[in-house]
Amino acid sequence: MSVSEYIGLPKIDAHNHLNLGMRYASYAAWAGFYIPDFPRKLNGLGEMHEIIGQYTRPRTKTAKDVNDLLVLSVQDAIADGVAILEGSVDIGFVNHCGGVDQFLNLVQGVKDKYQNRIDFRPELGMGKTFGIEKIKEWAPVCLESGIFKSIDLYGPEVEEGIEDFKDIYELAGKLGIKKKAHVGEFSDAKSVRTFVEFFELDEIQHGIGAIQDDSVVQFIKDRNLRLNITPASNIMLGAVKSYEEHPIKKFVQAGIRVSICTDDLMFFNKSVSEQCEDLVKNGTLTDQQIKDIFASNIADYK
Repeated sequence: MSVSEYIGLPKIDAHNHLNLGMRYASYAAWAGFYIPDFPRKLNGLGEMHEIIGQYTRPRTKTAKDVNDLLVLSVQDAIADGVAILEGSVDIGFVNHCGGVDQFLNLVQGVKDKYQNRIDFRPELGMGKTFGIEKIKEWAPVCLESGIFKSIDLYGPEVEEGIEDFKDIYELAGKLGIKKKAHVGEFSDAKSVRTFVEFFELDEIQHGIGAIQDDSVVQFIKDRNLRLNITPASNIMLGAVKSYEEHPIKKFVQAGIRVSICTDDLMFFNKSVSEQCEDLVKNGTLTDQQIKDIFASNIADYK
């Protein structure tokens, strides 16, 4: 199938950071500048964060900026035929909005604006390197608002510091909010299992490191967890060498639930549909497997 045919199929994007979730062309037109030699393959997360620190983070200053970024990302998801978008909204944007209430109103406003075009399910994103005291103050209010349908933790894929977030994840569980965390893109299988058990995760953002240990793969299968995998991101950041070698093939063969997601569309320049075409062209997955993944993911939400 072609990209346009994949666009026509209902699909999800369950791993999308909305501050970077739009096309680079969309971002550059809005930001008023270009990033030199971009997008390109990067030397891991370190180089990615250098670009964020030098270019994208300083450009976002106001509540309007935050709103614009969310709108651009939602619009580009709609353009790719995404039916359900679990888009991550970083909790740090509370600072840009002037307070938690204003932040919640902004997110709800974007959701309401596009309610007839896409099922946008805001996800509360938390960075490990952001101030933990502010997260502990703001996260409960955000979760109890009812606006956020899932929660995600990202940053260095290490066990150090995860205990700081335990209470927040327990609250999310009590409220029936889906629990996710980033682990296993650059970390090993053991870390994947540790994060799942510690946070009682419902889904894993990345998780590809689990392929190193058959017992962890079986552990994921036994728990019926879904891996929200981002092939273009994995390749552009050097976590995986190529589509041909991407472990999503082995996960699917093992009966693991997966989804194909964008992560940061601005950086990796591949929509869900475009990545699916690449996976098929490179013999990683078949067209039928892609269709089955789309259909089973949509069914998860019914």
